[in-house]
Amino acid sequence: MKESIIKFRAFLLRHIKNKTLQTLIWGLISHEMISYMLFGLGTCIVDYVVFSSLTKAGLFSIISNIISTVCAIIFAYTTNKLWVFKSKTSGFFEVLQEFMRFANARIATLLMTTAILAVAEAIDANEYYAKLIAMILTIIFNYILSKLFIFNKRKGTGNVHKKTK
Repeated sequence: MKESIIKFRAFLLRHIKNKTLQTLIWGLISHEMISYMLFGLGTCIVDYVVFSSLTKAGLFSIISNIISTVCAIIFAYTTNKLWVFKSKTSGFFEVLQEFMRFANARIATLLMTTAILAVAEAIDANEYYAKLIAMILTIIFNYILSKLFIFNKRKGTGNVHKKTK
């Protein structure tokens, strides 16, 4: 799959002359980004299914959101560590530190989602649409935070994964 992505990206880059568009394509069509989007979709499915199930069972949307986010964090950390960013952290404390950075970033986006749901509830808007909007924003922010602060190659993080082209 990785070679197919690289070939497709090279094909597009050969036929597009606009430098800004080339830069955008270079960043968006990479093995890491495609993997992030696929596993991000899986994370959204976990989050939304748990949220919907709990809400339909009678829980308040904010409580359902907290529980669904915890489930999504566990799923997302595992897939991001192993298959997206290919983190090489090992040892209990090193993995725990990485997970805590990951969880803290996700808690920040949980607070954002909670605020969006609270506003939707206050104005009597559809909570499911509000959750979808919040999930889109969450995906964007979480990628940026993961790339820059969680699964990066900073000295002392223990992460020495190779950057994909």
